[in-house]
Amino acid sequence: MQEFTTILPPVFTFIFLVTNILLTYIFLTPRGRWGGHVLAFAVAWVAEHLLRSLLQTVILDHFLLSYIVGLLYIIPIALIFKETLQAKLFVFFLIFSMSQFFILIFLFFEQLVFNQIVFTFMLTGALLEMASLPLIRRYVKPLVRDIIDIISQQNTSFTFFPVLAFILMSFYGVRANSLVANFVPLILSTLLLVYAYYLIARSIDQTKRHQALERHLALQRDHYQNLYKSIADTKAIRHDLRHHLATLTEFLGKNNPSAAQEYINQLSRIYDDSFLPSVCSNKSADALIAHYLKLAKRLNIATATELNLPDGLGIDELDLCVILGNCLENAIEACSKIGGEESGCIDIKSEITKGHLLITITNSFNGLALPRNGDRLVSTKKGADHGMGLSSVKALAAKYAGHFDSSFDQRVFKVSVSLKLPKNLAASG
Repeated sequence: MQEFTTILPPVFTFIFLVTNILLTYIFLTPRGRWGGHVLAFAVAWVAEHLLRSLLQTVILDHFLLSYIVGLLYIIPIALIFKETLQAKLFVFFLIFSMSQFFILIFLFFEQLVFNQIVFTFMLTGALLEMASLPLIRRYVKPLVRDIIDIISQQNTSFTFFPVLAFILMSFYGVRANSLVANFVPLILSTLLLVYAYYLIARSIDQTKRHQALERHLALQRDHYQNLYKSIADTKAIRHDLRHHLATLTEFLGKNNPSAAQEYINQLSRIYDDSFLPSVCSNKSADALIAHYLKLAKRLNIATATELNLPDGLGIDELDLCVILGNCLENAIEACSKIGGEESGCIDIKSEITKGHLLITITNSFNGLALPRNGDRLVSTKKGADHGMGLSSVKALAAKYAGHFDSSFDQRVFKVSVSLKLPKNLAASG
């Protein structure tokens, strides 16, 4: 029994460390080779133990010492992952404080049952935290990624919340001997922190929806301006029709069919440039797609559409526009980078099948291998929008219990998004 009790602390420490590292990989995007990752964390682990041995005679409290030496892991995280330093600090302290809360809860039960620390319940807590990783990946990761996106846009105020949570958990950790007496304040403090995170999530969601609405309204304005221009140009063409007919009659009367053909070609180009076609009956999607079709035409990118996008799909129009806008923006960007005599092509299809709206966008690209992060492709865009395109599409697909898939083969890139429709619409589709 004594040997079993002796082995529990290092086993607990190992599981605790591995779980926190895995959480970091869930929330952040790694770069470089895995060998470098292992080396960086191994060096941090050795440095932690060396520093612990140096400080343990000065800092007698085990929990306080663990908090101090644990800060060394900020270094490999800063080196390994792609996000901004502020985002890395946010994730580091978020994970640290979340794990500490798990441990403090089970430490409370240890003191309640055994009146001392024997690591039995704490090891159980560490194992439960590790077992919860799939749930965290599915439900917590999208929220954390949204906050990281905001932090990456130089909004660093959110970084202070996990730091505050870390300090709060550390306060209760160093008072572990009186944790039973402090359990109620610990729970109340944690509930306040959870509520603060909830308010942050709501604020970010409202900010993103506001930004999406602004983009949507801008596209609507652009669409109607183009529509008015198209109507005005068509009226002008009709007004001048008799003049055009007289000119063509004159060319044909002088037995000059080549001049007549050239004149007709000029009229066709004028009409084509001014005409903005309607591609689907969903007004919001139609305005957005028409905007990108016009942009593609300006860049000499060939396009083809086969769309079944009616009104009243039961899908938030802003969400639908975010999906279409991100995919089409990426497609046009990829085609514009082909260079040479080729101009690229984009094929846009949508259909309602088996209770789902299926959107498929295929585009050509320059054939260079696209970077991957695990099972997903990584955007090559720079700036504030980096990483927000396809990840947003994937998150929205999950929101509607659908599926997102992206693939490329030689010089063709394909994105498929399925969104589950409400039952009444799915049955009619």
